[in-house]
Amino acid sequence: MRSSQAGDFERFFAAANPSLLRQAYVYTGNVDEARDLVQETFLRTWRNWERVSRLEDPDAWARKVLHNLAVGWWRQRRTRRKYAALTIGARDQSDTDVHDIASALISLPEKERRVLVSHAVVGLSISEIAAELGASEGTVRVWLSRARAALATELKLTPARQTKRGDQR
Repeated sequence: MRSSQAGDFERFFAAANPSLLRQAYVYTGNVDEARDLVQETFLRTWRNWERVSRLEDPDAWARKVLHNLAVGWWRQRRTRRKYAALTIGARDQSDTDVHDIASALISLPEKERRVLVSHAVVGLSISEIAAELGASEGTVRVWLSRARAALATELKLTPARQTKRGDQR
């Protein structure tokens, strides 16, 4: 890799790291797991930097990689929990408390989960999410609304206020 490309990657890393770490933390509910997912995301980005750096939005590529890694993490975790429940007969309550949000996110359909994290954690606007996912803005709003409602139900939250249409960027 040329020196200029390495410098470009370093700038990308410095700019993208905080956002990806927040996103990964919301996905996992665990700082160490989040760091591992982000590290793997950057490793894959580095390996493909020659191609990724020419993309219109390298951040979107990294967010997609992180999301895909998180999906794999959820699947592994779900399998481990099922196995533990079979062998032990009960779930570890302390583990459940730490991962309530991540567990609730797992229950959401993939599109709703991606839209919610992209909007609430990454800070993307409805139009940015629509462009990234290749969906209409109306569809993204519906997914976001459903995700918020399902998450509130799963976490047994009562909404403090209804979100107004103008409140969504």
